[in-house]
Amino acid sequence: MKKTITFLALLIFGISKGQVVSDFESFSLPADSFYYNASGADWQTTNASFHYDYNFGYWSAGFAYTNKNNVDSGNYRHLYNCITGKGYNLSNYYATGQPGAIIRIKAPSTSVNGFYVTNTTYAYKSMKNGDSFSTKFGDSTAAHSGYPKGSYPDFLKLTVKGYSGGTLKPDSTEFYLADFRFSNNTQDYILKAWQWVDCTNLGAVDSVTFFMYSSDNSFGFMNTPGFFSIDNFTTAQGVGIAEVSFINSINLFPNPTNGVANLKLQSENAFSSTIKIYNSIGALLKTETVDMQSGLNNYPIDLSNYSNGIYFIELLGDNKRQNFKLVKN
Repeated sequence: MKKTITFLALLIFGISKGQVVSDFESFSLPADSFYYNASGADWQTTNASFHYDYNFGYWSAGFAYTNKNNVDSGNYRHLYNCITGKGYNLSNYYATGQPGAIIRIKAPSTSVNGFYVTNTTYAYKSMKNGDSFSTKFGDSTAAHSGYPKGSYPDFLKLTVKGYSGGTLKPDSTEFYLADFRFSNNTQDYILKAWQWVDCTNLGAVDSVTFFMYSSDNSFGFMNTPGFFSIDNFTTAQGVGIAEVSFINSINLFPNPTNGVANLKLQSENAFSSTIKIYNSIGALLKTETVDMQSGLNNYPIDLSNYSNGIYFIELLGDNKRQNFKLVKN
């Protein structure tokens, strides 16, 4: 059965022993630059090999690491820039990829925990404003007849699949870089911050490949620019949760909420956790450290001072990262 994880679903994963993170900070480039190799040579990190192609005078496929930081110019001359202007956690380096890009996992890593992702400046500006190739997301056109102005259900989706022994595995991880499919248009978003993509459901893999899908297409091809940026690509030795969690159950309710929701958590032991609240475009609104006790814990998530819409709640602790979508009506 296909197991799909989306940006709008519950994400739960354990941090396995032997975890290795590629944050790309060990590379060296001139300021405002990117990886360039006319021979099309792949490039390496401690835990992975990133495929790269250069054909007919341009970067044609794969990944390129970069430190470019332009967030204003959204056109084809700025393929490498991410919309945040910096890597995850304000780091200097990150990587930008295209559909069909491949990352090969180096031994002894055997699985992919995940990575952070955001839109490129080019893709973000194209979806937000439209351009000579792409329609503005949410706009109604002659091709979108039957939809009220501003309500067309556009989307841009990233799908990750794994290979094992040369065979493409059936499971996939899906993540929406933009989503306008909500009945309430105030919940529509184009991602403008770094967000975690959990890939642990892929299991044991020796490589992963990336696909992109958009609602804006012509003649079988995407009109939306096919680029995305990643950071902190994380692999692990062994598959599954290597460290047994002492969290027995966790729930967030009511959802939707009119203002305050309750994070209910049952734990065998006490532990310190961090709770973060993000808005629909991934901007961090609040961070708080909470000491969870052994037994039943109830922590209020107060959205009373925020406008209606979608929020994302992240719980860090007990060697876990757990994320929830919370809707305020």
